[in-house]
Amino acid sequence: MHGRVVQVVVVLVAPLIAALAVLGGVGSFTTVRQLAEPHFKGLAWIVPVGMDLGISILLAWDLLLEYLDLPWPVLRWVAWAYIGGTVLVNVSAAQGQLAGSVMYAAMPVLFITVVEGVRHLIRRWVGLASGRRVERVPAARWLLAPVSSLLLWRRMVLWHVTAYQDGLKLEYRHLLAVSRLQEEYGRWAWRWDAPLADRLALRRMPTGSGADGALEDGTFSAVEQALGEDELLVAARRVQREARRRGVRVTRNYLGDRLRELGYPIGTARLQQLLTVLRNDSAQGGGE
Repeated sequence: MHGRVVQVVVVLVAPLIAALAVLGGVGSFTTVRQLAEPHFKGLAWIVPVGMDLGISILLAWDLLLEYLDLPWPVLRWVAWAYIGGTVLVNVSAAQGQLAGSVMYAAMPVLFITVVEGVRHLIRRWVGLASGRRVERVPAARWLLAPVSSLLLWRRMVLWHVTAYQDGLKLEYRHLLAVSRLQEEYGRWAWRWDAPLADRLALRRMPTGSGADGALEDGTFSAVEQALGEDELLVAARRVQREARRRGVRVTRNYLGDRLRELGYPIGTARLQQLLTVLRNDSAQGGGE
């Protein structure tokens, strides 16, 4: 249904855009031809036709590259420069009359606006389809929380989290992990006193998540899985340190009971993986 709607819109809008381009070219044809006559004589008509045809080719090529996700801004800049030159020539023909200048500039400005709207639609469509474009942080969030919005945007860009909702989940899990370290080691001291493994876990950010945070089969996305693993690993290491202070041996049952008491539902397989990681840390001296 969505594809049919897009096809209908394209069939209806494309001729209108072409008609707008033709009307704009016809409107400026006489003025540009008259200015070119002293230099090109009888071939003066080539200048306005060539300029309008060149602008159309540049913009069509630019839109095609956007559709192929291979944008090259030079095409758009050159097309804008030619349109700006055409508008300048036509405005000068109005001899300073405000109404005439507005009428000469209105149609090219309208054409540029329509083309930019089409480019924005293609860019958004291709970005959502390929999953390679990072969604923008809403302007309202920038206004209400500029500092946290900057940190959120920075993390999304650095770790290429394309979906804004996944970025919010990422930021929430990061803040939650930091708050737990602050509770244990102090508001500022955790940056130096917390084990290196726990601090590095905060930097293990995932990539390649979906826009809705879940895969088609209903399982958690890469963001949820990786961040959940990080949280469990941080909690498991905290349980291990508490057990060492108490002189208690960390077994699979002990680790599972303590994690569940802390609010982490965990299965046997994942519990065994965490226990293996903790033992490896102990062997390498990383769990101290």
